[in-house]
Amino acid sequence: MKSRFLLWLVPAVFLLPALVIAMTPPEEPKGQEPQKRTLRFISDLTSPPFAFVDNFKNVGFEIDLGEALGKEMVAEVKWIKQIFNIPTFASTLRTGGADAVLSSMTVTKDRKQYFDFTIPYFRTSLAVAAPRDVDWDRVAFRNGLSSKIKVGVMRRTTGESWARKNLKATRKTYASPERLARALKNREVAIILIDEPILRWTMANRHYKFKIVESGLDHQDYAIAVNKGNQELLAELNVALKKLDTDGVYDSIYEKWYAVSQDLPQIGK
Repeated sequence: MKSRFLLWLVPAVFLLPALVIAMTPPEEPKGQEPQKRTLRFISDLTSPPFAFVDNFKNVGFEIDLGEALGKEMVAEVKWIKQIFNIPTFASTLRTGGADAVLSSMTVTKDRKQYFDFTIPYFRTSLAVAAPRDVDWDRVAFRNGLSSKIKVGVMRRTTGESWARKNLKATRKTYASPERLARALKNREVAIILIDEPILRWTMANRHYKFKIVESGLDHQDYAIAVNKGNQELLAELNVALKKLDTDGVYDSIYEKWYAVSQDLPQIGK
């Protein structure tokens, strides 16, 4: 009996360590950072100084802001390029192709049908540019100009909407600020109407012989758009934006691109 007991005991002794190893959960690798999630921003990447491509790299105020938000939210940021188109942006968010839109988008009542918006991250207005050799008639502009005058605007933007409501001039639409500027240079249009920071950057860095003849039109706020009802991401982005503002990160990004200090714009002010 004793020998039989020993024969039974020997394999059990060898099996016991194997059972212990199998039941013990694997140790977490030491010294590794927690895996980051991905935060996917849509941008048209054609609107300097906000977002554009330079030497095959995405650069600009919004690119720096988006990357800073990713760092604050412990997320790897990816940029998805799409032509500025509100229904297309909304569809991409709705079908899960991206998480948010960070693309110089003005908050409007109509757009709130498609998106929920964060607190504003930039305040701007529209401006008008004409060739330097033009004698500008401000009274005629305030009266809406003539239908014989052609005004260039960005397609599906608040600039196009403003021109439709306030000008009798014939509108011609373009897909990018660069194409809009070339249209004025080539005299395809008499004037162009676009967000003032984009216009000033284009004039300074592309050396077009234009002059700004009207500015401060239709004050607007840019905000990040998320899919309608995505309150969790909206709240995260708002917290991160406020933290960047409190820590001075927003101010340093603003100063980098505009050479002046600036805090986040305050709603209603």
